[in-house]
Amino acid sequence: MDLDERVTTAYEEMRMDIYRYLLTIGLPAHAAQDITQDCFIRLYETLHGGTSVENSRAWLLRVAHNLGINTMTAKGFETAELDFDQPAQAATVEERLIEEERKHRLRREISLLSTQQRACLELRAQGLRYREIGEIIGISTSAVGEFLRRAISRLRTALSE
Repeated sequence: MDLDERVTTAYEEMRMDIYRYLLTIGLPAHAAQDITQDCFIRLYETLHGGTSVENSRAWLLRVAHNLGINTMTAKGFETAELDFDQPAQAATVEERLIEEERKHRLRREISLLSTQQRACLELRAQGLRYREIGEIIGISTSAVGEFLRRAISRLRTALSE
């Protein structure tokens, strides 16, 4: 597979994961779109320069994380509100209202999580292992476990109220 095909394939397979990750750490949609594009440009430049990238997914997520955090710091973005766009499937009006309230509590609690907790949750939801998450975010495997434990505990508490 030539360089163009490799980057095109990576883009098709991973662009939404990168974009969703950037939204999860708190970037607004327009910034997440720009950074997603930048990640793939950097991948092309890196590969074109002769540098080997063993795990494109982990490499791209690491670049996205670094660019995202730098952008948030430089531009002072506030944490973006997450949008759960799946409609409630409840049968009655009361069930729909209860479901909407649960979603509202979950959104609120997710927005109160630290950037690292949100990042760990999103990457874990994408199926990455603790070691891979740690490499992407730049923390130890035990720290990943602790961030996930605290985040999940907080979300469980919020949903059980």
